[in-house]
Amino acid sequence: MEVKTAVSAPKMRMTQVLSIEDLSPHMRRIFLTGESLSDFPENKESAHVKAIFPDPNSDDNKPKLGIYTGFKKWMRSYTIRAFDLTHLTLTIDFAVNDHEGLASSWALRAQVGDFLGIAGPSEVKHTDLSASQHLFFGDITALPAIAATLENLPNASIGDAYIQVPDQQDIQNLIKPSAINVHWIVTRDKFTPLFLKGLKSQGNDLSSTAIFIATEAGVVRQLKEHLNQYCEYDKSKLYASAYWNKKDNGFVC
Repeated sequence: MEVKTAVSAPKMRMTQVLSIEDLSPHMRRIFLTGESLSDFPENKESAHVKAIFPDPNSDDNKPKLGIYTGFKKWMRSYTIRAFDLTHLTLTIDFAVNDHEGLASSWALRAQVGDFLGIAGPSEVKHTDLSASQHLFFGDITALPAIAATLENLPNASIGDAYIQVPDQQDIQNLIKPSAINVHWIVTRDKFTPLFLKGLKSQGNDLSSTAIFIATEAGVVRQLKEHLNQYCEYDKSKLYASAYWNKKDNGFVC
């Protein structure tokens, strides 16, 4: 008889907005704080949390925490940009003025003292920080995850990162190893063929490369199809995730 192990739900925490910083026309950084973060795990930068938003049509500005019918409606996945245990500060970067949705609308209206629920975190996404080479592909929704990962790579790391942003002013000064080349793709077209062109430029032997792909679902499929058809690569070193879907314009990060 098979014995099933119960999977515990991620811990949910209530936080409040401590401060807000507009990094660029399409990226807003929100610093969250609260005593509930006192046991939040460290070293989870680039991992996801589930941000839990209040109902925008309710007079209550607090999100409802817990497991109940329809609770997922108010949750979206977001990247941990930074966490400071000493000061109980969790940093999340939101892509704004680029699409409309529950999360981006909340981020645009956010004020100091506003409440945001946090569930998680998950595990760090980049599969091998010590890999011989690294390769990143992401639109602006993945910029926080790529930026956080680059900061954690060993100084001797080599590789390339292809990042789409809508405007020249969205280019960030990233902390990274000197031999990681960042290729900024400045276009409002998140389906830009420059992602595939960048992948093709890497050649066919990617067996020692840790690959990170986080874009629209169709772009993820396109890049994975090229990898599968033309490249030698280690599937255990690949992280590929659809951060949103053109069909329903559903952004998750």
